[in-house]
Amino acid sequence: MGKLDGKVAVITGSARGIGKADALLFAKEGACVVISDVDREPLVETAKEIEDAGGKVAWCITDVTKPEDTDKLMSTAVDKFGDLNILVNNAGISRDALIHRMTDTQWDMCVDIILKGTFNCIRSAAKYMMKKGHGGKIINTASVMGLMGNVGQVNYTAAKAGIIGLTKTVAREWARFGVTCNALAYGFVHTRFTAEKETGEEVAGEKMGIPKKARERMLEEIGGKVMTPEDAAKPALFLASADSDFITGHVLNVSAGIYM
Repeated sequence: MGKLDGKVAVITGSARGIGKADALLFAKEGACVVISDVDREPLVETAKEIEDAGGKVAWCITDVTKPEDTDKLMSTAVDKFGDLNILVNNAGISRDALIHRMTDTQWDMCVDIILKGTFNCIRSAAKYMMKKGHGGKIINTASVMGLMGNVGQVNYTAAKAGIIGLTKTVAREWARFGVTCNALAYGFVHTRFTAEKETGEEVAGEKMGIPKKARERMLEEIGGKVMTPEDAAKPALFLASADSDFITGHVLNVSAGIYM
């Protein structure tokens, strides 16, 4: 038996990185997964990978900043698999700059995708999860940067700090439905957002990643041990499973000691 047998999970930002690893692991543990992203090609590839491994999957192109898209995403889960038990809000982006150089566009993009996008998804899930005895699970992707701050990331850290406040409020409001809401505060996870910026992938007109020298300093702090998306998916599985039934409103620090 899998830890998520019979459950239906929606995971945003799941064509790549941590979200993809979550989807693969959740499907392996028996969940029907609905994956979503703004990019069709990697989304279809991930869906095929899950199907080839024997998992049950549906996919939905979703811009989480648009309420009509998040409404469609949640209804896809219910239409395809009959329920919505688990919501993982993982979609995110970074747009780094020092405060005095940060543009409105950089600020808005980060806050809209990370914070507003998470809110949109939770609001869209409300009509399916706000039911007596529902017992669902909401897992929000935060960051230790939202706890400690970080130079050049005022938009990102503010959005991630907002995720923490959002998580605690949802936990209080929806406890009466048996729904838990927790956040994962990740540290350094090896994705396209933490690669060397100088050779990084371009997303929405800007290179992603961390400048080489800053990246090297960060790695030195944690002894060079880098968390993979597959490592990052394990605590998400814990929060999605019955193992965490009595944990809610909690921020789980998964950072290898970057923040204590």
